[in-house]
Amino acid sequence: MAHLHLGTKTRTENTPPEWLSVGRDIGVLANSWSGRSDIVVFVGQGAGQGVAPACFLPESAELELDVAQAFGKATTPRMIGDLTEKKNQYEFPKAVGLIFHEACHALTSQWSMKKASEDLNKKEFEALMLLEESRIEKIGVDRKPELRNFLRSASMEIIVHEIEEDSEQLSQVQSCANLVGLVLGRVQAGVLDKEDVYDVNILVTKVLGQEIVDKLKFILKNFQAYPSRTDIEPLYPLAKQWVQIVEDLREERGEEDQDTSDSSKLMEMIKKALENSSSTISISTSMELEEQEREEAWEEKVKQVTKESEQEKYNKEVATEVFGRGTKELIAKTDSTLIERRKPTTEERISAVKISKMLEQAKYRDRDEVEISSEIPYGKLRTRTLVQANALKSKGVHTKVEPWRRTVRKHTDDPTLNVGVMVDISGSMSSAMQPMATTAWVMSEAVKRVQGRCSMVYFGNDVFPTLKAGESLSEVTVYSALDGTERFDKAFKALDGSLNLLSGQGARLLVVVSDGHYTENEKKHVKNWLRACAKANVGVLWIPFDEGGMATHLCEGSQAVVLGGKLNPTEASTKIGQACAKALSKVGAE
Repeated sequence: MAHLHLGTKTRTENTPPEWLSVGRDIGVLANSWSGRSDIVVFVGQGAGQGVAPACFLPESAELELDVAQAFGKATTPRMIGDLTEKKNQYEFPKAVGLIFHEACHALTSQWSMKKASEDLNKKEFEALMLLEESRIEKIGVDRKPELRNFLRSASMEIIVHEIEEDSEQLSQVQSCANLVGLVLGRVQAGVLDKEDVYDVNILVTKVLGQEIVDKLKFILKNFQAYPSRTDIEPLYPLAKQWVQIVEDLREERGEEDQDTSDSSKLMEMIKKALENSSSTISISTSMELEEQEREEAWEEKVKQVTKESEQEKYNKEVATEVFGRGTKELIAKTDSTLIERRKPTTEERISAVKISKMLEQAKYRDRDEVEISSEIPYGKLRTRTLVQANALKSKGVHTKVEPWRRTVRKHTDDPTLNVGVMVDISGSMSSAMQPMATTAWVMSEAVKRVQGRCSMVYFGNDVFPTLKAGESLSEVTVYSALDGTERFDKAFKALDGSLNLLSGQGARLLVVVSDGHYTENEKKHVKNWLRACAKANVGVLWIPFDEGGMATHLCEGSQAVVLGGKLNPTEASTKIGQACAKALSKVGAE
């Protein structure tokens, strides 16, 4: 069998650099599916020991995958993307099936091949390896039934290579016995359906006879029922029985070793039967995978909606708790106090006008998404659709194909702007409290001028309401910054519960006024909520009032815009307005 190797060939090649990320993803999948952590992967030209599209080498725990055979010669790593993501697995089901097959070997074929080859003669060892092919797939599918259709997509690729490998050395009886093991064995394993291999079943029954086919299938059934991964010796008698049945039939018909008379005619019949099975399987699995993908997407959507609904409900409760206190002044849980209350200056009013004009333009970037399929190359190629179309064409069915898929976004006509502002009043922000107070008032006034809604909290030892949604600040209020910690997580929840940032409509913006010096636990919350904002198309502007080192670190990997430097908001209103616009536009980018 070409997919499981006793030894290794010396390989001078390494995975090509452009395929390293795909190889890494394959390693993640193979180790996960096999319950191991030691499998290493080689992908590239000549992988599969130059014979099969994929193989597993137990001695070195190495998985090889020929990417040209698995993904298609014209497929590039960029077209594949992250193979650990389910949506990309559905685009390349044959490749995923090949990887899963080798992972099944890694899981199940942990017995000593070297010892088995010494304990059995050549034909008995070959029979053992033949029977092992369907046993490992049965165990794999029983453990992970959701991968059955992927394995089914790759089955004919595996079978054809196994048949072609020994076609010139096998007699008619041996060839058809191998077909029983490789094809009908997968039916018994639950990988293939009877309808998939109708022509193959007719052919082997005609050549071997129903009685012999039934005997071989009985051996397969018993072999597949054996669960051990490390001790193969109890299965030796079944391998010997298989060889004995085949040899007795050959003797009865007068076939000798290396007797391949009429084998070319039989191979043509086998080839035709396998081609018919391949077309049937391609069409059937494509449709079943589409249905499976829809069902999984729907289940995931239900889980996500349920989770978001629970989170939204909880955040609203936090908002009720925080804003139910009133917004006149801070309560006793903080060490910070009100040190100044004044009317806004002319410069601050001018700043609010400048920022409001930029917000007015930026808010129209809020967009709806529509997915469109196309016949012409535009967007992402769905290879599965092409495979299904070719399979249908081979059966004389011509249908319109739209293999290209892209997402189109359209502007919302009149989005409402919702802005949440978080102001840090911990001790590390004490030198910035004057400009922070100005920033808070300017943002509140700017949002009011564009008929938006602004909600604002201060956060330190606890979270304190400053501005309820729909209200506006009439004065600039300056607090001391004496608190010893920062409750970022609770502050965000209060704003989300007040404005419905994550699940609301219209343009949404979060403004964080903080240096970002938090506890490790709060840093985790920051990254979690920034990811949620990016997913929900919520723009994020972070103003640290320092050089922004810690803020930039916290925002890495997100779409947040960090506006660093010791800013005077009345002098830097243009920069703040531009940063707000940039934050809103980044989440709406194609």
